[in-house]
Amino acid sequence: MFDVRVIPELSSLIAQLIATIILFFILRHFLFEPVSKFLSERREKIANDLNEAKEKKEEAFSLKEQYEAKIDEAKNEAQEIIESARKRGEELREEIVSKAKKEADDIINRARVEIERERKKAVEELKEEVVSIAMIAASKVVDQNLDSNKHKELINKFIDEVGETKWQN
Repeated sequence: MFDVRVIPELSSLIAQLIATIILFFILRHFLFEPVSKFLSERREKIANDLNEAKEKKEEAFSLKEQYEAKIDEAKNEAQEIIESARKRGEELREEIVSKAKKEADDIINRARVEIERERKKAVEELKEEVVSIAMIAASKVVDQNLDSNKHKELINKFIDEVGETKWQN
């Protein structure tokens, strides 16, 4: 039958021990070292990726702050442009109103000059009418035949002396 032994034979035990040690060194050389190296490299890559992600995050926050500052600056510039345009519009309005007032004053002054000219013209025409009426009346009253130039001269002299003060009043 079978012989069952609890303790293995010494030669078999030594062979198994040598095989296990050789297998350990072979596995260590071909498996443990590359796996350890791979895990170490992987650990370093993950750490580098985390550092790079942290740097990119900080850079993104920095860019965000710069963009927000630029947006605020653009808003301020837009507000300044609007304010400048409003002021320029106000200046233009005042300039247009000023020009319109000046033109109106010029028109009024020209109208006054024209009215004064027309008044003087009317006064001169009225004087000539009065002279001719006075000549007719005088010739009928005097019923003489005075020459026309002498007659006009006398009437004009009379009108100039007496009539001027009355015409101006």
